[in-house]
Amino acid sequence: MKKLLILTFGILFMVSCTDKKKKEEEKKIEAAIQKIDSIESEVKAGIEKLDEVTKELEEELQKIDSI
Repeated sequence: MKKLLILTFGILFMVSCTDKKKKEEEKKIEAAIQKIDSIESEVKAGIEKLDEVTKELEEELQKIDSI
């Protein structure tokens, strides 16, 4: 009876430790996903600014060519 009780508590303890590790890993993954999303939005904003600058430069070059 004692062995069965100890075995049961041991299994429950192992399961609870595994759940904590999974939750910690999920938190780390979620944080990494958020960082990736923020980097992605920054890159998109940078690309849009570069597009604007490129268009302005093309317009200026056209003005210079027409002179």
